[in-house]
Amino acid sequence: MYSTLFISALSGLALVHAQSEATPNPTIPAMPTSTVGIPTIEGALVYDGPPVLGYTGPGGNATIQNGNPAATFQAVFPTPEFDVATGTTISGSVTAMTPANGTGVMLTVSLANLPDPALYGPLVYHIHQLPVPSDGNCTGTMAHLDPTQRGELHACEAAAPQTCQAGDLAGKHGNITATTWNVSYTDLFLSTTPGSPYYFGDLSVVIHSSNATRLTCANFTMTSTSNTTSPSSTPTITPFKGAASTAFGSASLFGGVMVAIAAFFL
Repeated sequence: MYSTLFISALSGLALVHAQSEATPNPTIPAMPTSTVGIPTIEGALVYDGPPVLGYTGPGGNATIQNGNPAATFQAVFPTPEFDVATGTTISGSVTAMTPANGTGVMLTVSLANLPDPALYGPLVYHIHQLPVPSDGNCTGTMAHLDPTQRGELHACEAAAPQTCQAGDLAGKHGNITATTWNVSYTDLFLSTTPGSPYYFGDLSVVIHSSNATRLTCANFTMTSTSNTTSPSSTPTITPFKGAASTAFGSASLFGGVMVAIAAFFL
């Protein structure tokens, strides 16, 4: 049994390396030297490891954002999407508005036509540190919004969201686990104040498959200077020709096998 698990682990690791970068992730500011060579896809870790309770970056905990000015922003996902390998076209939007008390941001995520979570999930989504470029290339958004420089090496600890990356929406509020996804929540660590390190209004949101491949992305735009929504039309973009990897599942295999090995040997 152990030999079978070991062989499966090696096979999964080989598949991950075949479709990923063999260099350290250049977009993780808190990347320890001990992880040189860890597999990445499009600048993101394929497997970010287990949570480490209380782990923070050089900047410490994220700061609760009080006194946010009234504003509403919306990111509408385009047609076609960045990576069409899943056979679906994700549609929908992420709307963010200032709550009445001015603390944090209320987000409403409304998505449809998501790829089958059993094949590509759970899907994750984050606010990234740059807007989507004009050609729709989601890799141009770089890494997650991360003013505390926490990095991605250790998974977000949802019970302590102040220790997570500010832009890690899935880590703090839950992964996408269905083909239609509608959730609303308040995130205390985002700002509607331009110039704040936690400001997201000129940034982007990216949806990833379970192996970190970027499926689709959209820029936030201000739709109102009040706490109301104003629906936006779905943008159309020219498909980016250098599409992401179509070899899904290997990262999930790798992560699952490593968990299984840990369960047997620890």
